[in-house]
Amino acid sequence: MCVTRVGRVLSVSDGRASVEFFDGRSAAGVDTSMVGAKPGAFVEVFGNLALSVITASDARRRKSAWREIRAAAAGVAAR
Repeated sequence: MCVTRVGRVLSVSDGRASVEFFDGRSAAGVDTSMVGAKPGAFVEVFGNLALSVITASDARRRKSAWREIRAAAAGVAAR
């Protein structure tokens, strides 16, 4: 199974971006050369490669889904 993460591009230089993810973590050097992301854009990332630029509404929907999954996982772990 492959899992992607969604984050907001903070800065871009020479096709490499700094990206802040929803969990507060960030990554430098994410390859955005295939998608042409600009600062402020939301990107879907696998490993250290941006696969696509997504809309802000899609990013919000995915963030909400991840919160639900994490809350459900915490509930299962607490049992």
